[in-house]
Amino acid sequence: EGDNCVFDGMIYRNGETFQPSCKYQCTCRDGQIGCLPRCNLDLLLPGPDCPFPRKVEVPGECCEKWVCDPKDDVILGGFAMAAFRQEATVGIDVSDSSANCIEQTTEWSACSKSCGMGFSIRVTNRNQQCEMVKQTRLCMMRPCENEEPPEKKGKKCIRTKKSLEAVRFEYKNCTSVQMYKPRYCGLCNDGRCCTPHNTKTIQVEFRCPHGKVVKKPMMLINTCVCHSNCPQSNNAF
Repeated sequence: EGDNCVFDGMIYRNGETFQPSCKYQCTCRDGQIGCLPRCNLDLLLPGPDCPFPRKVEVPGECCEKWVCDPKDDVILGGFAMAAFRQEATVGIDVSDSSANCIEQTTEWSACSKSCGMGFSIRVTNRNQQCEMVKQTRLCMMRPCENEEPPEKKGKKCIRTKKSLEAVRFEYKNCTSVQMYKPRYCGLCNDGRCCTPHNTKTIQVEFRCPHGKVVKKPMMLINTCVCHSNCPQSNNAF
């Protein structure tokens, strides 16, 4: 009972287990293919002891291994996050084509700063090689200056505020070419935090010293939400 599966030109029966490569073991389940890695595929994010990890092939072995490479450029000024991210299901890199890739993308991490320009990170295999890579985007939850929580009377939280004036974003001595009227997350006077809830990513063009122009992905806030699940240092919010 159940539908067959087609993978890489081969037909597999419902319930049949197969190995498309030495790295994965897959099972056909009613027309859908589920795969588990046979290699240890923890994603090594940059940490203080290994700021530039990369995966290399080992001659004679199926599974790749992580090595620390000191030569790569740092993204966004050397931010280091000491963490391993476990991915339960991964893409099948049998060929360079992404047709057989089981796509996985994590949520964007929280902005690294509670005010002013920071950045957030996600991990995705949305590329031709189906390789898990780290992506970074700029973010600004609110400007740091002139931010006051609402008065005790009336509102306890200001959830989302829109900038009344068009502003230019600043990043590493660079200034955005265009002006924007971004939305920011407000503040609360009852101990809650306001953080982005619905966002989108746009490409922002920055003009830097000596006439250099760079493009960076940046988060724009659509809506914020106020909640009690605050970081330990709630003063920042």
